[in-house]
Amino acid sequence: MTANILVADAEDVNCTLFAAMLRQCGYQVVTTTDGRQIMDLLRNASFDVVLLDINMPTVTGQDVLQQITQAFEELPVILVTDYGSTETPVESMRVGAADFVTRPVSAAILHLRIQKVLEYAQMRRLASTDGLTELYNHRAFQERLTQEVGRAKRYARPLALLLIDVDNFKRYNDLYGHPQGDRVLGDLARLLREVSRISDTVARYGGDEFAIILPETDRVDARKIGHRIREHVERHPFPGEERLPSGALTISIGAAICTGADTKDTLLQSADAALYRAKHAGRNRVCVAGESSGATPS
Repeated sequence: MTANILVADAEDVNCTLFAAMLRQCGYQVVTTTDGRQIMDLLRNASFDVVLLDINMPTVTGQDVLQQITQAFEELPVILVTDYGSTETPVESMRVGAADFVTRPVSAAILHLRIQKVLEYAQMRRLASTDGLTELYNHRAFQERLTQEVGRAKRYARPLALLLIDVDNFKRYNDLYGHPQGDRVLGDLARLLREVSRISDTVARYGGDEFAIILPETDRVDARKIGHRIREHVERHPFPGEERLPSGALTISIGAAICTGADTKDTLLQSADAALYRAKHAGRNRVCVAGESSGATPS
């Protein structure tokens, strides 16, 4: 599969040069000279590597690196610096950069560096991925949630967590067997990714439970996102769902909002309690922690 590279450099001529070199190596390339556009580009498209000029104007390369590593922790960033300047890139690698190159750099060396960071990123993904659904596994989810809760509290930013449970899934497995149930879990994982943002973390929490970490999301938006996910799953035609008690395979969602007093564990407990309320209020609905009742399906 062809890798997509975002090249961010202060000079048009450097962007043009890097783009030509990378395309010659078979990469897809997008370029920008405006550091303020980088995060929007990353949120609106999928990139495998960022090639970042450390001397970007307006927004420094160091600042952009911090923003990228906070929002896209597993996205490799290769810093580009001028000949003889190593102290800043080395320090940047300690705080999240995957590698650095110095100008001038040949196409062969650049290709080698990119392949190395892609291989390392693939190894990390395999270690943190659930084999059935290809979502984050439980261990990776716990690590990511710890990081996001710490970040939300440190910078006083909103953060929400959704816990999702498949309604009547045991009954579905009893009717059609575990192999068919596994296919449904794979379909659900795909549906969750379809309605999630690039900055969200979608994970298999365990069994038929899923979790989504929603950075920069307040109570109102968490409720909206929860309903959008629930409706998206409800509309999907799962094979044999007509034999379930409700006539359709649906999900229940518990949402919790991180407060200044929350830890990872208390946030999980709040979301789990909200999910319990959603299940016992009739399933196929969203309940938000701290609210008296869950909204019924539309």
